[in-house]
Amino acid sequence: MKKILKFSLVLAAVVLTAVQAHAGNADFSLDLIKEEGKTVSFSLKETKKIDLSIYDTNDGLIYQEKITSEDNISRTYDLTALPDGIYFLKAESDLKISKYKIEVVGNKAKLSADAISEVYKPVLVNKNGMITVNILNLEKAPVTVALYDSEENEVYKETLTADLYVGKTFDLTSAPSSKYTFEITYNGKTHIETVAIK
Repeated sequence: MKKILKFSLVLAAVVLTAVQAHAGNADFSLDLIKEEGKTVSFSLKETKKIDLSIYDTNDGLIYQEKITSEDNISRTYDLTALPDGIYFLKAESDLKISKYKIEVVGNKAKLSADAISEVYKPVLVNKNGMITVNILNLEKAPVTVALYDSEENEVYKETLTADLYVGKTFDLTSAPSSKYTFEITYNGKTHIETVAIK
């Protein structure tokens, strides 16, 4: 029992260290500045690079932009062209994907100040062919990891336990392929990342 507890604490420390190292410019917060008519203004703090997109309730893409800035990012969206309904603003950094609700009713648009969902992306660390996958799994959802070689053959697939911190190390130092693609699925999202081994 002590070994399991010790291993869990070490794993948690590794995940937090990897997330903090990876999160230098990746984690962010949204601050609602004002809502006036069908115009919403907000700023994103603690990030220098982010992808913003607006979707309808059927996941139909309405608007998309990629932003890079040395300062805080501020945006004002005029939503007068949108009919009454529910829409979603998705903000995606290197570390997480946050989704905010937009309600358009009559001559007003309202953007939720708090995210209605946040999914942290997996962090992959490649040290000379030793690949460590770390996931901060806030929903404690099952995590499925599939591994494909350069010819797209599935060489590994496993569903890992639904813990807060999920970690797995892959020793690909003597693997025959020069690159591998990780397909990691949890919380209804699939994250794909390819790593070069040789």
